[in-house]
Amino acid sequence: MEKIHHLTIITKLELGGAQQVALYTLEHLPPAKYARYLIAGEGGLLDAAARAIPQAEVHLWKSLKHPIRPLHDLWTCWRLAQFMRQHKIQIVHTHSSKAGLLGRLAARWAGVPLVFHTVHGWPFHEYQQPWLRKLYVVLERLAARWTTGLIAVSQATREKGLQHGIGRAEQYTVIFPGSDLSAFKPGTLAERKTIRAELGLPVQAPVVGMVACFKPQKAPLDFIQAAGLLHQTLPEVKFVLVGDGPLRNRIEAEIAARGLRETVILLGWRNDIARIMRALDVFSLSSLWEGLPCVFAQALASGLPVVATRVEGAPEIIQENKTGCLVAPGKPGEMAERLKTLLQNPGLMKRMGALGPKGARHFMFPVMQKSILKLYQKYYENHLKSDGNSIKTA
Repeated sequence: MEKIHHLTIITKLELGGAQQVALYTLEHLPPAKYARYLIAGEGGLLDAAARAIPQAEVHLWKSLKHPIRPLHDLWTCWRLAQFMRQHKIQIVHTHSSKAGLLGRLAARWAGVPLVFHTVHGWPFHEYQQPWLRKLYVVLERLAARWTTGLIAVSQATREKGLQHGIGRAEQYTVIFPGSDLSAFKPGTLAERKTIRAELGLPVQAPVVGMVACFKPQKAPLDFIQAAGLLHQTLPEVKFVLVGDGPLRNRIEAEIAARGLRETVILLGWRNDIARIMRALDVFSLSSLWEGLPCVFAQALASGLPVVATRVEGAPEIIQENKTGCLVAPGKPGEMAERLKTLLQNPGLMKRMGALGPKGARHFMFPVMQKSILKLYQKYYENHLKSDGNSIKTA
């Protein structure tokens, strides 16, 4: 049987949920049925993981970068189209905003019959200048015309797209992003003691943790502000921040200014997030906007109650007052109050944490992959029935 030629495109393989979803989807396409290709920007933390995918042809391009450079981006788009023609690509699946725009335009130029884009979160949001927000909306509307299927990571993401006139309702499929949850589980007392000793954390102290890139979207400074407010009334609480990024210097300055050097621990990027989770009491996330953060499922699977901002998708995984609490984005005071209430009620924390693993089951990689393969198959069969002359959007 002739293989289906499949190309995944993503801007850069940073250590994030979108990147892990893209790599898992590619790696777990049946190699007997799919010839698998990947094009991504060079210099990501997951580059080595991409190169290690068996029987996949991986290309890491210096030209695929986040900053907008119109002439350079058009050249990159032309290169993508050439690649698609040369390798007779039949399915293009893009992830991330810039790769999504360039990849879908290139697929149109190359005449690729099936084009999918996973919306991990829209590039426009209320924290942008109005003109920039409108520009991104226009670009997404245009790109949707070149797209066979739009995969939204949450119902909220789908509704936001439709509200802004992006695509048609029948183009959308909601598929929750998956995670490898095999290593995420509640820790034993012995594990907790060992891990905390390694991290320099007191065994008995309440610990709140967050895992995120240090960039404006994740609002890590709000997390630090919440830590400072909570420290005033509960000085025994410790905070762990896992990640790194462009806001690191500002975070370090804020920690120093608030006198939190003994209270907040910066761990940088780690490859043992599951172990870190087992040392925490509460997981927190201060994002200003999202699609649906994969780290929520990891926290729930670890048996942790979650206190986070009410961003897109959050209410679809965090059950209010059952597995966690949600607060308004950009309100560190509200976050501090919810953390305080939870930390002062160990029984409530325990009950919330116990419900988490069950709630995380819908956000596992195999569940996600099954839905994606089913979607591919539906559209591919429609394509064959139409002799490749048109694409039916069922």
